[in-house]
Amino acid sequence: MFHKRYAIVGAGNIGSILVERLFESGVYASQIGVCDPNTEKTGLLTARFGVQAGTMDNPAIFCADVFLISVGPVTVLEVVRQLAPYLHPGQLIISFAAAVPIAQIEALVPAGVAVARVMPNPPSMVGKGMNPVAYGQSVTVEAHALTEMLLAKLGMSVEVRDDQMNWAVGLAGAAMRSVLPVLEGMTQAGIEAGLTEAMARRVAAGILRGVAALALETDLRFDEIKKLTPMQTVDEAALAQIFVEAARSAKVKIDGLQKKVLEIS
Repeated sequence: MFHKRYAIVGAGNIGSILVERLFESGVYASQIGVCDPNTEKTGLLTARFGVQAGTMDNPAIFCADVFLISVGPVTVLEVVRQLAPYLHPGQLIISFAAAVPIAQIEALVPAGVAVARVMPNPPSMVGKGMNPVAYGQSVTVEAHALTEMLLAKLGMSVEVRDDQMNWAVGLAGAAMRSVLPVLEGMTQAGIEAGLTEAMARRVAAGILRGVAALALETDLRFDEIKKLTPMQTVDEAALAQIFVEAARSAKVKIDGLQKKVLEIS
């Protein structure tokens, strides 16, 4: 991955995370191009990291080996259409947008252009994300390995089918918003106990990290983990159902967005 050229199309939150993680992983700024209609956003990344700023009407942006598409869902297919005439077999497109199936992207690009799709997760900002990924039909062993190496810089990943990606929004992409209120409530309880906000936040976050480690690093069942702390403090079944419903709700919303994207494409 350190000998490839990267074009990041979209300099918003996801694009900025991608630039930062690539740069901190040892990819030279000269290997990274950033393109966004908002030149202020690209200017900030250029000033901070020294990456190359480009535009969609500048053919230089099309010379990349890897295209990281981080624009909004309704814009993805138009971006791919603009790229398509300049693409050739061996290049890799990774879309970080929800609601845009791989088949729709593959239909627009030349044969032999590999396509992958990732559901990004905000903790990727610090290399602790969980990013589900799906692969298209033209993905080679090399493209698969390269994608995995890139995702390792963002945190963890899990390979899923493309038809599972709308579920991945609730399971990973938007799940942080479901979990964060738990952290906020635990922090508030710590403050009421007399801890400073910083201390309370550290305790709460440390507890969540520890519980996650038990789930990831042991074979203990959830009921066995619960028995390690026998005091029950909430209605656990009801709380669990809240998260199930949150994931279902997210999928319904993304299904609706996907339908809209396909209708206007």
